[in-house]
Amino acid sequence: MSGRLQGRVVIVTGATKGIGRETARLLAREGAKVSCTGRDLADGAAVVAEIRAEGGEAIFTRHDIASEADWRTVVARTEADLGGVYGVVNNAGAFFVKPLAETSEADFQGIFDINVQGAFLGVKLGFEAIARTGRRGAIVMVSSLMGQVGFPNATAYCATKGAVTGLTKTAAIEGATLTPPVRVNSLHPGVIWTPMITSQFGDDQALSDAFAADTPLRIIGLPRYMADAILFLLSDDSAHVTGIELTVDGGRGAD
Repeated sequence: MSGRLQGRVVIVTGATKGIGRETARLLAREGAKVSCTGRDLADGAAVVAEIRAEGGEAIFTRHDIASEADWRTVVARTEADLGGVYGVVNNAGAFFVKPLAETSEADFQGIFDINVQGAFLGVKLGFEAIARTGRRGAIVMVSSLMGQVGFPNATAYCATKGAVTGLTKTAAIEGATLTPPVRVNSLHPGVIWTPMITSQFGDDQALSDAFAADTPLRIIGLPRYMADAILFLLSDDSAHVTGIELTVDGGRGAD
């Protein structure tokens, strides 16, 4: 690894599974000190153990991303144990497929709290934490291809991810005016083979093959592809990049 984040402290939400877990491990291999958060204590301990076994530095904090108090606890512990915050990866999210007519107010409010309020708090508290370091920083918002296009029976999810896309652009403009500036960009995965997908549609090779066949590049999306993109958006390789929608979907959105 090239050490592109050597010594920089990064908070990764939803770091216990899928994209978040792969991202936390890659950032650590690139020299970052990673503050992993999530809901599952056992999985959190496991990802920290994996990072430490590879020679990296990481901690885990249980985290309800819709709670400002929890966010403040995460930031305070991160600063105390790892140092001043350089970056935040707002990755944690919820997903379900349900026709609009069957989507209850509770369904919608629940996914909004996680996907939108959680992202909002991550930016707000991220700006505050990065400012305390007196150095430039970066925030990555994990949106979705479904934050750019519609998808049948996923009205609530598309609405929340569209909100994250708009939040990113506004935060990028505001972040650019801060002293020092904070870059904010959004990542838009297509179909990525993670527990978020398999819990809704099933976990078998035939389904994976079907998703791949329906993708222009004819390969299934993997968490490591998203981790690579997040690393780019956090690193100095993207020093002049803010407010963009980076779509990593195998061409699904162009088809």
